[in-house]
Amino acid sequence: MPAIVLHQWKISPFCGKVRRILEHKKLAYEVIDYNGIKARKASGLSAAGKLPVLEYDGERVQDSTDIAVFLEGKHPEPPIFPAPAALRAQAHFWEDWADEALYWFEVYFRFMYPEALEKSSALLAEGRPKLERFLLARAVKRMYRKKVKAQGIGRMEASRIEEKFLVHVDALETLFGERTWLVGGERSIADIAVASQLAEILRTSHLAPEIEKRARVMEWLSRN
Repeated sequence: MPAIVLHQWKISPFCGKVRRILEHKKLAYEVIDYNGIKARKASGLSAAGKLPVLEYDGERVQDSTDIAVFLEGKHPEPPIFPAPAALRAQAHFWEDWADEALYWFEVYFRFMYPEALEKSSALLAEGRPKLERFLLARAVKRMYRKKVKAQGIGRMEASRIEEKFLVHVDALETLFGERTWLVGGERSIADIAVASQLAEILRTSHLAPEIEKRARVMEWLSRN
């Protein structure tokens, strides 16, 4: 078996995505968390300076999508990309929607609400001194406030953002009335990517009870 190490932030949806891929493929792996000010060390792991970074027998791969493709090439069974071209294309769009659109709801709900920010900062500084938790909370709030404003979602009313997000969840609830997985008849990168974002919203957001009302979505999440 290869020596696999995942460098991660525990509550990053993209790191969660990689964990789900590794577990789907039944690969043993170790985890190194970059909590508190240890996060500074993450910048030296790759050219992009972001996590996740996967070490595979000494080779480093950064970016959850690139890691997914890399692992599929090394361990094609069980697959995460559907074989039929049309289904693979659908899975691509679901993954991109999760990573580039759904992600911003996750960021907003996690860092723009005081209670969620407190929960998230505690997780990001887990095992570190209390001072680091305090400093981290201030830093991430300032950083992500700028990010969501630049992206556009941060210029909207909070009630409208919540409404738009729940429309997406309701759409998923409708889809799961007629299918078991997002694409085809098996779990794929589509399910893994979307579930990774929703799982983190469930972890820290005040909207968790609203998501939990959608029984089909919750049943699907339980399989991811």
